[in-house]
This record gives sequence, structure tokens and C-alpha cells, in this order.
Amino acid sequence: MKPTIRYAVLLIGHGSRDPEGVAEYRAFAAEVSRRLGMPAYPCFLELADPPIAVALRQAVEAGATHVVALPLFLGPAGHQKNDVPTLLNWARSRWPQVTFTYGTPLGPHAFLIDALAHRVREAERQAKRTIPPEETAILVVGRGSRDPDSNSDVFKVSRLLWEGRPYRWVETAFYSLTGPNVPEGIERCVRLGARRVILAPYLLFTGGIHKGAVRQAQETAARFPDLDILYARPLGAQEPVFAVVEQRFQEALEGTATMTCDLCKYRHRFEGFEHEHGLPQRSDHHHGLRGVEGLEHHHHH
Repeated sequence: MKPTIRYAVLLIGHGSRDPEGVAEYRAFAAEVSRRLGMPAYPCFLELADPPIAVALRQAVEAGATHVVALPLFLGPAGHQKNDVPTLLNWARSRWPQVTFTYGTPLGPHAFLIDALAHRVREAERQAKRTIPPEETAILVVGRGSRDPDSNSDVFKVSRLLWEGRPYRWVETAFYSLTGPNVPEGIERCVRLGARRVILAPYLLFTGGIHKGAVRQAQETAARFPDLDILYARPLGAQEPVFAVVEQRFQEALEGTATMTCDLCKYRHRFEGFEHEHGLPQRSDHHHGLRGVEGLEHHHHH
């Protein structure tokens, strides 16, 4: 008689010091748990608790024999490629009786484009004056990364948002780590002739990055008194977002989750990133291995 498999899903967020953003994340995780009909353990790479390692222990101690780790990251970058896999390899050595499978990032995905478009339409409905789409620019704002693979995905999302919709321009900017930044993005929209700019955060939840991007936009827009600027909300707990999470869970569970290495700076030599080509997969105790020392100490005693 085969042993009963007890599933659990590990929902891995980046983490935030912003209580509102953490609360949104936890509410989202509770709804994912309800939809999947199994325990979901929300955890964070950094800046908030619990760390991933602690949530893993909670799942195993609760009796899970198959843990599906889902990175709730919108694109592939170092956290997804290095930090989380390093931690999962550690977990496999510590709990060899448990199966650990790893999902792929959420985007880019058609459902996320739909969710982003819905947020843009929401913002438009709050407008106090009428400006036609042909004089409107959408500025999609991503978090920003040192990984060109991840940054290029945000540009892809912007293009897909533009396709088939009436807006004259859909531009791209980033909060930090890379360019163009938010002020540069708004200035570009104005130079192109936009009378209205809709700031569309390509982020799952609110937090320091979302609120910081809004502040940057407000400061920049003050220099253009004739510009009408609107602010869309982060993607959040929309049906299309839940649908993507459920799809990534099924792919991981069925063993069909696949990541392409075609644009990975660790596998291919990219100009400007030559020093990272061929680096080994690793993490540290501030990110993927956060909490591991405490677990090892607890285990030793």
C-alpha cells in the first residue's frame, strides 16, 4: 500500500518592511490555500518573517511529504535562479524523505497582462477630465534588477499591453537598479506628446517600491503642470493573478515546470555581464539561507 502524500505549498515572496504590503501578501496566501485546498505557507526572502527555511520546517513538521515551492516573483533574476534553489538543495539534504519541487516565476503571462490592463482601466475611471487614448501614455514600472533577463521581461509586458489597445504609447521604467527610471519615463512620455500618463506598477502588492515609485512620479509631474497623471494599483488579488499561481502550482506538481536558460547571464556571456558568466549557484544568510543557522542550532541540540 502506497503511503499517503500530504501536499503543502510554499509561497515565496521577496519581502517588505511595509506592513500594508505584508498584510496584502498574507491575505493573498490565505486565498491561494483555500483555492488549492491545502496548507500554504507564506514566507519571505528578506525584510519580513518568516524566512523560507522556517516555513519549510513548519511544512515538514506538519506532516507534508511533498512541498511545492512557488516563487511569487514576476520575472527570473538572482533570487529565483540562485537564492531559492540553494535553499531547496539544503532542504533536500536535511529532509531526504520529503519531495521538494520548484515552480517557475509568474510572468510574463497573458493573464498578468489582463490584470495590468484592468488596473489601468480602473485608474482611468478616476480621471477628472477627458483625454483620448491617442494622447495617453501608459508607463509600466517594474522593480528593476541587475539581471537583463528579468528587465527584458518588463519591456515585453509593456509591448503586450500596447498590442490591440488604443493607447498611443506604452513605455517602460524601473524603480531602481537599472534604467530608465521613473522620472526619465515620465519625461519621455511628455516629450512624445502625451497629455496624460497612467503609472502602471508591474508589482504584485503595495510596499516601499510601489509607494516610492508613486513619490518619484508625483515629484516629476510637478514640473509639468499641464500633464494629467493617474496612478494604477499593483496587480494584487485579481482572478487572473490567482489563475497564474494555480497554473504554476500544477506545472510544478506535474513536473512540467520549465525555465529557459536562453537569456541567462550565468549560462551565456552577455556584454557587460561577463564577470557573472559561469558563476556557481549560491546564496547567503541574508536571503535564501536566512534562518538556516537557527534551524541547524535547534537540530544540534
